Amino acid sequence: MIQIKARIGRSRYNDGVNSVSLAARPPSFLSLVAAGEPFRLLFPLGTLLGLVGVLLWPAWFYGGLEAWPVVPHARIMIQGFLGSFVVGFLGTALPRMLEVPKIGLIVSGTLAAGLLLLSGLHLAGQVIAGDVVFLLLLGGYLGLLAGRFRHRRDTPPPGFVLVALGMACGLAGTLLLILTALPETGLQPAAHTLGRLLLYQGFLLLPIMGIGAFLLPRFFGLPNRHDFPESLRLPPGWLRRAGFAGACGAVVLLSFGFEAAGWFRTGYGLRAAAVLAYFFREVPVHQARFSRGSLAFALRLALFSIPLGYAAMAFAPVWQGALIHIVFVTGFSLLTFTVASRVILGHSGQSELFVRRLVPVLALTVLLTAAMLTRVTADWMPDLRLSHYAYAALAWAAGVVVWAVAILPSVRRPDEA
Repeated sequence: MIQIKARIGRSRYNDGVNSVSLAARPPSFLSLVAAGEPFRLLFPLGTLLGLVGVLLWPAWFYGGLEAWPVVPHARIMIQGFLGSFVVGFLGTALPRMLEVPKIGLIVSGTLAAGLLLLSGLHLAGQVIAGDVVFLLLLGGYLGLLAGRFRHRRDTPPPGFVLVALGMACGLAGTLLLILTALPETGLQPAAHTLGRLLLYQGFLLLPIMGIGAFLLPRFFGLPNRHDFPESLRLPPGWLRRAGFAGACGAVVLLSFGFEAAGWFRTGYGLRAAAVLAYFFREVPVHQARFSRGSLAFALRLALFSIPLGYAAMAFAPVWQGALIHIVFVTGFSLLTFTVASRVILGHSGQSELFVRRLVPVLALTVLLTAAMLTRVTADWMPDLRLSHYAYAALAWAAGVVVWAVAILPSVRRPDEA
């Protein structure tokens, strides 16, 4: 992971009697965020929002909620929980990759406030209002990054073509969901389905593929095929890698179109093939050793779960509502927390833990796997279905709490390396 070293000015205060060294005073949490590390604020926020979103199911099952929570659950998990991790990671990494001005405290605080607001609106049942806030927040954030991009001193990794496509999916999907919720637009139900696919899957899957090609080889000690020498001009081989990434992204978008049109097997099959082809070529995990620690183990499971879930849906599309949780739980969620662990540990001077056995990460992996299995099998047991929704949510929350207690406190710790 890209290391962010806190640069702390060293000065001495002389009161005429004693000299107090300010260099020995550790930087405050807010000063670390202000130094261009929004992940320190947004990762804990995303964890909190994830717990809120998933615990809606036990709250409903045990009588704390009256309304069926499927829509607020999905929106909070995608826009609030995973959105916090996406913008936190990109806001930390991209300015350093491109050598442009960093994301400061005001922007980080605005992002946090917006994510809290939209999650609160969804929680209150104000879905359209929450979607509007997310659309404005994401659009403004991308505009801010685009403005910095013009002043770059380096070229982004070629896989970031997929990151741009994913952000476009987030904007387009949210806009479609807003428009289809307004009766006067007269849009067909297929437009609503396409909007959900773009937001719920494209917004996450495509950036995972793009960022993964640059970042994930580090977990396994593999050569990085997307790490080019610093240059404003496109280095040799960049266009070829970007072209392959764009082609895989186009197949994913095409698969959304097939699914929205009712061609379910074709859509799921194309998506599984695109993900497998991209990771097989750009992140050849099958070539890596197995003795790389808990983070690498969790990441293997997450990378395996994403194409497995799509392949399973192509095989049995009638169970899509259950099988998609293979992608969401042991795919997107586990991968998010695994990458976040490396970010936090790497930016707090604990990079020696990357290849260690980390019990909290193993506990997270086991509990998220249990949550996935419970949720997937729930739909096959009609009499127990609703209770198993609650049990799956509690298992997910338990794993995340264990992870949060052990890993999240390090967001307050500067990089001492």
